[in-house]
Amino acid sequence: MRVVGRGQSAGRISRVPEFDFIHWIKQQIKPDARVQIGIGDDLAALKWDAKDLLLAGVDQVLDGVHFDSQFHTPRDIGRKAMNRNLSDCAAMACLPAAALATVALPHGRDLQYARELFLGMQHAADAFGCTLVGGDTGAWPGKLVMTVTILGRSAGIAPVTRGGAKPGDRIYVTGPLGGSILGRHMTFEPRVQLARTLAGEGRITSMIDLSDGLSRDAAHIGRASGAGILIESDRVPIHEDAQALFQKDRVSPLDHALHDGEDYELLFTSGFDFTPDVAVKIGRIVAESGVWIERDGRREPLEPRGWEHQI
Repeated sequence: MRVVGRGQSAGRISRVPEFDFIHWIKQQIKPDARVQIGIGDDLAALKWDAKDLLLAGVDQVLDGVHFDSQFHTPRDIGRKAMNRNLSDCAAMACLPAAALATVALPHGRDLQYARELFLGMQHAADAFGCTLVGGDTGAWPGKLVMTVTILGRSAGIAPVTRGGAKPGDRIYVTGPLGGSILGRHMTFEPRVQLARTLAGEGRITSMIDLSDGLSRDAAHIGRASGAGILIESDRVPIHEDAQALFQKDRVSPLDHALHDGEDYELLFTSGFDFTPDVAVKIGRIVAESGVWIERDGRREPLEPRGWEHQI
């Protein structure tokens, strides 16, 4: 982990000796036989099995978008930053191997705050044998921004993409949806092991993690597969948090389940039947493009209304 540039103009962490922080981080990292060169150089070096596929992804979290630093603890923020990327590993049924992280701290944050962010990331990564091998730190007058780059390995199981669904496939979700803003958006557990089990059986045709909302993420599978999505409204599992939100905003629990996002459950398709203790069937893949919902025997278009970043 290094800092770009030197001196105050480079955006040094306010009141934090940067290299003391980096040295502290190095002391927290557990030895990993795959890591030949770790934190401290310009690049890390990992041993990789020539028969294994390397998967890579990157995601960021922004104060005021993915969390509220006035309300959420730095450890919870760090955990979420890592878990979002671990959930992407679950979406493709790969094993997390290593991660790199960047943080742009607001001026005024101290060393203990930075440490807590790291410990949150480390706690999440350790649960899946994932090692932090580098990154970058800095400070600026804006809000907190964190980015994690994840490296995963296929480890004997072919990655599952969004593009393999076929008409007639069933659509499944691994848990109840809606109302995550009441707290689950910070405390979710990535479904890595479940994804590996499902994909290892060779019965999954496509998969995605539900970060932007069922209606929007299902559309991603439909587009990538060149097919349509039909959701049966009475089959969608609704979380009790969606029921609680309904009491506050009078938005129906079903609408919360369809559109809220940040549930981080898996949405997948298969030609096989699964029992409800594994996943809940919520619809099927159809030949007609688009996303559709079936209510009381009538089919109508379902507008994707989940989260979409504006750039």
